[in-house]
Amino acid sequence: MNIVDFWLENDWVIKILVIALIVVFIIVLEKIYQFYKVSSAMRALKKMKTLDECKEMDKNVLSDILEDIVSFKNSDISLFNANIGVKLDIFEDKQMRFVGIISTIAILSPMIGLIGTFIGVWHVFADVGSVGLNDPAMMAKGIKEVLIDTMAGLVVAVVAMVFFKIFEFLAQRNIMMFENQLYKLLKT
Repeated sequence: MNIVDFWLENDWVIKILVIALIVVFIIVLEKIYQFYKVSSAMRALKKMKTLDECKEMDKNVLSDILEDIVSFKNSDISLFNANIGVKLDIFEDKQMRFVGIISTIAILSPMIGLIGTFIGVWHVFADVGSVGLNDPAMMAKGIKEVLIDTMAGLVVAVVAMVFFKIFEFLAQRNIMMFENQLYKLLKT
């Protein structure tokens, strides 16, 4: 069975779930690249002795945030601390970018699968009502086909939830590491 046959033979629910799974994998590739870039920037950050060394870092999200903090020249300490808080929030937003989409897919895909199952069971019983129970094999085949929707929804949900939790953990770890290193550099 090739991709075209698979696409033509399945109902709209499977098509939606396949598209959702493709979206998850595209986001996964983007997040892997982003976390790779942040981890290399984090290694450079750990080697720094002062915040002024951030100008020597390769251009990335961390260097931009650090340069903004260094260039913030206001004598009021409360404004400086508020600026740091805003910059940390910006970093957190960038770390969690698209992770919410994966979470939404994980939540909605089982529901979409169940909707497809209910619609399919309705059609099976409509066929049984018109043909009768003369052919139990037809009814068994119909029920088998409608359960595929539920199974597909659950598979997409499990895959999406696993990636959501991995990226949530990595983002929180990166945020904590950046915050700790930033405050260490601010003390020097």
